[in-house]
Amino acid sequence: MRKLTLFTTAMALALLGCQDNEEPIIPAPEFNESESEWIRLGAWDQEGQFTLISPTSETANAAEALPFKPDSRNYLSTSGRYIVSMERNDGRVKFFDTGIDNHGDHGHEYEMRWLNATADAPLPTHFSATNGNIIIFNDGDGSVTLAREASMEAPSFQPTILSDLGNGTHHGAATWLSGNKLAVTFQDENASGALPQYVKIIDTSGNIIAEDESVSVTGLHGDASNGTYAVFGGTEGVIVADANDQIKLIENPSPLEPTSGNWMGTIRAHDNLGVFYGLARNHGVFEIDPAANSIRSIFSADNIRTYFLSAEGSYLIIQTNDNRVRVFDTQSGSEIANAIVQTAGEANPAISKKELSDERFCRLMEDPVPVLTASDKYLYVLEPNRSKIHVRELSTLDVVGSMDSPANTVNIMRVGFHSN
Repeated sequence: MRKLTLFTTAMALALLGCQDNEEPIIPAPEFNESESEWIRLGAWDQEGQFTLISPTSETANAAEALPFKPDSRNYLSTSGRYIVSMERNDGRVKFFDTGIDNHGDHGHEYEMRWLNATADAPLPTHFSATNGNIIIFNDGDGSVTLAREASMEAPSFQPTILSDLGNGTHHGAATWLSGNKLAVTFQDENASGALPQYVKIIDTSGNIIAEDESVSVTGLHGDASNGTYAVFGGTEGVIVADANDQIKLIENPSPLEPTSGNWMGTIRAHDNLGVFYGLARNHGVFEIDPAANSIRSIFSADNIRTYFLSAEGSYLIIQTNDNRVRVFDTQSGSEIANAIVQTAGEANPAISKKELSDERFCRLMEDPVPVLTASDKYLYVLEPNRSKIHVRELSTLDVVGSMDSPANTVNIMRVGFHSN
């Protein structure tokens, strides 16, 4: 009996000794402790009233500024501070300052306001933002609007409109390249239809720097840039313009082909990534590597509702029509999480994307994600009742939080930044 007692005591002491040597178990931080304090959610209601929500403090600040026009299309600048509001039918672009100012290792928050300057040109349609540069292609006359974030705080701020480029009136696109250049679509004067065939590189005065009309496709739609490369979706392949004034075609691999729904008409990019992502309606999402001249399938499907990148480009998020969300790691290209996620319905559920023309479908896909948005750690989901937003960790899609949203919220947008 005494031997058993001694043995039990020895085992207890040994276990205590092991516990003393082990690292203490530290619980994972709560969502509101791990999310950046400078991340915000912008929320619009049916009347265009705008509210800025802080996920970490769960406070909401309704803008005293005039509301957004309800039918405007709203896009975020690369800093996460400015919302570019495009009133297409009125030929006007306005600039909204959310007041969330990024100073790298810290931030400041100022009162929300509209900037005094506007850009007036017919049918502003295609938006692109990279490296603090905002580029808009105006379908009504082929002109290009340029605005720089660095100058938007100045009272004298005024966007530049480059007109009479000789590119024809068409449904086109433009974006920025390092060296203060623009890659812009041009239409063959003998071509029929609304889409362009070429890409040329111009300077900020509208002068052509580089062109190669041997690099052409039947039709181009959609583009994106990371500053080093600009990629344009095309029927036979993607046209790539680079900061070294080179223009090339990367041909589409199988199963892509130049027929409706079978080529990539929407392109996504991020300043932190070397690869791009294109969507073909019937075939899914493809990774485009302009440095390697390669295109490969990332996710094959014909029911994609939307796809977008997280705030810092670490994740690619794909939502399909069966309410499933998938998350891919952009470094490995691998799927890391997927889950059924119930969201508020689409604004126009009666529209069947299968019945849309390529041009109309791609234009819808360029619009901001209406009911899903992401920081670089979390996915924010506008729930079916439109008065709640729930939060999921991007790496697992586990639900980690919930917050109130203004009643009858129409869509949400991630605003702000991750501090260093």
